[in-house]
Amino acid sequence: MATFAAVAWVGRRLHRLEDGPLLTGRASFLPDLTVPGMLHAALVRSPVPHGQVRGFTAPDGVTLALGPADVAARVRGELAVLWRLGDQAMTSTPVVDGRARYVGQPLGVVVAPDPEAARLAAAAAVLDIDPLPAVLDPVAAMAPGAPLLHPHLGTNVLCTVASGDDRDTVARALAGAERVLRTTLAVGRVSGTPLEGRGCLAVPGPDGKLTVWLSSQAPHAARDALCDVLGLPQHRVRVISPHMGGGFGLKDHLYEDEVMVVLAALELGRPVRWTEERTETLLGTTHARDESYEVAVGYDDDGRLVALDVVAVRNAGSHLSIFGGGPLFAMAATLPGPYRWDAVRGEGRVVATTTTPTGAYRGFGQTQSAYVRERAVDLVAAALAMDPFALRRRNLLAPDELPYTTRTFLTYDTGRYAEALDRAEALVLDDGVPGDGPPDGPPAGPNPDDGRARGVGVAMYVHLSGVGPSAVCEMLGLSIGGYETTRLVMERDATVRLYTGTSPHGQGQPTTFAQLVADRLGITPDAVEVIASDTDVTPYSAYGTAASRSMAVGGGASVLAADRLAETLRTLAGDLLEADPRDVVLADGRATVAGTSVGLDLRDLAAHAWRSHRRPPGLEPGLHALCAYDPESATFSYAVHACRVAVDRETGHVRVERYVVVNDCGTVVNPTIVEGQVHGGVAQGLGAALLEEMTYRDDGEPVTATLLDYLVPTADVMPSMIVEHLETPSPYTPGGMKGMGEGGTNGAFAAVANAVAAALPEAADRLTATPYTPERIWRALRDAAG
Repeated sequence: MATFAAVAWVGRRLHRLEDGPLLTGRASFLPDLTVPGMLHAALVRSPVPHGQVRGFTAPDGVTLALGPADVAARVRGELAVLWRLGDQAMTSTPVVDGRARYVGQPLGVVVAPDPEAARLAAAAAVLDIDPLPAVLDPVAAMAPGAPLLHPHLGTNVLCTVASGDDRDTVARALAGAERVLRTTLAVGRVSGTPLEGRGCLAVPGPDGKLTVWLSSQAPHAARDALCDVLGLPQHRVRVISPHMGGGFGLKDHLYEDEVMVVLAALELGRPVRWTEERTETLLGTTHARDESYEVAVGYDDDGRLVALDVVAVRNAGSHLSIFGGGPLFAMAATLPGPYRWDAVRGEGRVVATTTTPTGAYRGFGQTQSAYVRERAVDLVAAALAMDPFALRRRNLLAPDELPYTTRTFLTYDTGRYAEALDRAEALVLDDGVPGDGPPDGPPAGPNPDDGRARGVGVAMYVHLSGVGPSAVCEMLGLSIGGYETTRLVMERDATVRLYTGTSPHGQGQPTTFAQLVADRLGITPDAVEVIASDTDVTPYSAYGTAASRSMAVGGGASVLAADRLAETLRTLAGDLLEADPRDVVLADGRATVAGTSVGLDLRDLAAHAWRSHRRPPGLEPGLHALCAYDPESATFSYAVHACRVAVDRETGHVRVERYVVVNDCGTVVNPTIVEGQVHGGVAQGLGAALLEEMTYRDDGEPVTATLLDYLVPTADVMPSMIVEHLETPSPYTPGGMKGMGEGGTNGAFAAVANAVAAALPEAADRLTATPYTPERIWRALRDAAG
């Protein structure tokens, strides 16, 4: 039975309510699911980077084998590209179309009684493919005569994007600046590598209804796509996401291989399950980034930033993924950061190559914009022999300038950028603060004289989060709504069920949503059950959980629904207590008339509501509230990341010795959960800055097909972190929350890069491509030394 207490739950470090099953091995992830009669699938994948498929020979002894022609004959539509920008010609992509365009592309599926038999059968299947030339570099793919991946388009340029001032305005601003600095930068291709890969269990029911268990961030979006592609009515398809071991944007859409598994189940009329192996994750699940930039920054001798011009090229891989050129557009739109500029422009091209498609990944372009801008600002500081913190402080927007509309037409809401910068500088330079360094790092105190070069890096960003409103999505060419919906039901015993369209996979929503609702209803969080990730039960959500919007938009909907339910409770209590409902206070598990001891236990009040023997005019029986929240504006969280690194000049090895974050995500519902999100984001940012890169041989064969080759951060790499919070509530979100889940990645990537460059000033101009691996650092130092 729930207990009640008169405390504010928002802002408390409440232990996560959902952790019991996760920590004791009782949680059910997709590979744990079994149903009677279940068969197992394996995908037949392209062994070549580019070629025309001429035939398919099925292996012997399998329950079912579907080759490319079989799959094509059974689908009824294509997978939509939901974000359509400018001159974009590709608005959908076929499940298969007779051509292979990257190693690992799914071209067929086999089904067998057990997983090993299915894997062996997939390996034995024969694809007859006439090879075609590979093209891996997007710049080479734009050259005349380059192999065309989609000949009907007549070009490999799939779309162009632009944001900010026009070219003439930026050119005039650069010409008017006292100095102009130009550089070329590049961001490597990465894989999100969630702990759990993708997976699918398709179960055709005897009544004709199809249930699909999917490791997905967006069950409703996956159901929509599945029905569109297979021509199925939506009310006959149910998608459920069980516990998930991470998503990071990789699982925000339906993939071709998942469609094939469902096709196999429908063909057989039996349950079929497939779980992704690690090599499949690295080869077949969308990659991210892989962008290059020509950067020009204009500035004055006193350190005033004048203009920023960025021309980018993004490697799309074989085709546009679900959000098309959106990541590159987000990079361009968020270029200004927290600084004043006279002119800003970002533009770029998204180009097809014979590589795995690139798509959404934690940060969604904003990691890249922070890197480009913050590296440029550090290069300006170096050119002026000016302290990087002082240069930033010189150009920061002040609190009284907000709301502020940037040159890229984003309107920032609230923030205290200088205060965050000051605090981060003090923390990163104060060696006496506890938490300093990794286990094998130096002790607190002055830097030891151990021969390693040391540098401090800083990065600032303003994070566009909580994507919406829906009208803006339409204006930007994004063909989904930006709203979220919450349905609340208070049961007879005053416990609450909260139904949300967002789909948690590690963010702590079962705890934080419960904290939001508990405060408004006068109950405790353990009296709230959060129900999500089931299209037959939960409200519709086009996004699911993505774009740092679950708390700002989904949480906002929950606040509004809780306020609506609280109003009903006050009205009922006022009627029974003969008091003005406005005087009724919900706290301690009671509805009490303010300033008195007169009140009702919420259990009694809830039971009365469900009996509905007597109720005030206009109230329906029961206790429930439904609220769809379409935000007035996106939110803009921000942070400052600062770190100190030590670089071994002989080997190029980098050790992050100290890391601090000063973060402002509006109202902090649960500080521990926010800090956990920051820690995880920093790990991914640090990994991309120093370790992670998907690479290919010249012939198009992937090099990084296992975790022996694709390096991710491990415990010995990660530094201890100091995270502090500012709280500047959003004026738009009910409850004041701003999105923050991607911010740790955005800041860490740039801060670590800047710290390495600061440690090696003689080679900084040669460190232009991430990751800054030991080999790249060693070569940069060698080249700098002549």
